[in-house]
Amino acid sequence: MNRIQTIFSRTLVVALPLAAIAIAAPAPARAQDAPPPPPAPAPPADVPPPPPDAYIATVQPEYYEGRPVYWFNGNWFFRGPGGGWNYYHTEPGFLHDRRAHWNEHARYHYHR
Repeated sequence: MNRIQTIFSRTLVVALPLAAIAIAAPAPARAQDAPPPPPAPAPPADVPPPPPDAYIATVQPEYYEGRPVYWFNGNWFFRGPGGGWNYYHTEPGFLHDRRAHWNEHARYHYHR
């Protein structure tokens, strides 16, 4: 009888902590929502503002790499594949040479 009590008490000593851990720390349910994705990083502070539509409508563009580019506030801007504005971080040699002629481009002025 003493041997049976010893085996039973050892089994309880091992089984009770394991059962407490299994009950206290359940796995997350599969139906729970995933955590939200982290917020998109903010654009760097040194990104120049793109040219306004009124500027684009009144200036003749240069063409580089098959797309129109515009000299605005010291940067060459172009539209990217998604339609948003991009600019060249380093000025390409061709556009650097064309910048000397850029002041010769007349802006269109619409008067009534």
